[in-house]
Amino acid sequence: MGENFRDSIGTIDEEGKRAWIFPKKPSGRYYKYRKWVSYGLLLFLFASPFIKINGNQFLMFNVLERRFNIFGFPFWPQDFHLFVISMIIGVIFIALFTVAFGRIFCGWMCPQTIFMEMVFRRIEYWIDGDRGAQIRLAKQSWNAEKIRKRLLKWFVFFVISFLIANVFLAYLIGSDKLIQYITDGPLTHVSTLISLLIFTAVFYFVFAWFREQVCIIACPYGRMQGVLLDNKSIVVAYDHKRGEAENGRKKFRKNEDRNALGHGDCIDCFQCVNV
Repeated sequence: MGENFRDSIGTIDEEGKRAWIFPKKPSGRYYKYRKWVSYGLLLFLFASPFIKINGNQFLMFNVLERRFNIFGFPFWPQDFHLFVISMIIGVIFIALFTVAFGRIFCGWMCPQTIFMEMVFRRIEYWIDGDRGAQIRLAKQSWNAEKIRKRLLKWFVFFVISFLIANVFLAYLIGSDKLIQYITDGPLTHVSTLISLLIFTAVFYFVFAWFREQVCIIACPYGRMQGVLLDNKSIVVAYDHKRGEAENGRKKFRKNEDRNALGHGDCIDCFQCVNV
């Protein structure tokens, strides 16, 4: 009893339909720090393919030509064992980081989270408004206001998805070749354009519709969390002992001594759930 929420995914309702999440816009000191970290990582992601060190692209993963550049150092097929070792070290580091500090990677450094929460979600707040306004907009009929906001949001989402696809293509084929393709015109390289549009469609689908279900359903790292965490790991979770106390939760009342009544700190405001 009380554990039936574990029997189904939180984004699916009892009828098996998508339970759309309308999060409340967070604020506070840590959210501000998180924004600066995210913007720094986004700058690194978008700038890395266009930075050159000794004529080598700073980061490149050219699978077709089997050439990889890591921090300006080129790796060829004969150096593949070094590339694999470096990737394994990176995975082990993330695993150990999770064991020690919990889901900080998921919340602060994961590309899915950064794009979703710090780019697409903030655009949604700008166009549709906060949680209450988004819920009202979803429920109202397709009038001029809703059509205008939906078309604007979908267009901005598509443009950003197309930009992300171009950056990822620069990682795969090299920034010089990407710039050459853009200069030559899209009709000159139709196959590349089709690949670019496929990438764009995937990014648009993930960030405009699939969203948090990537972490729940698709992300292998998210599925590994259960075996990586222990009782001493730091997690963002409800503290039962602090929130419930002896007599459980209770809504806030003015001039009431909650400690004397045996109630915990949780006042059932649902703000944490909405965020």
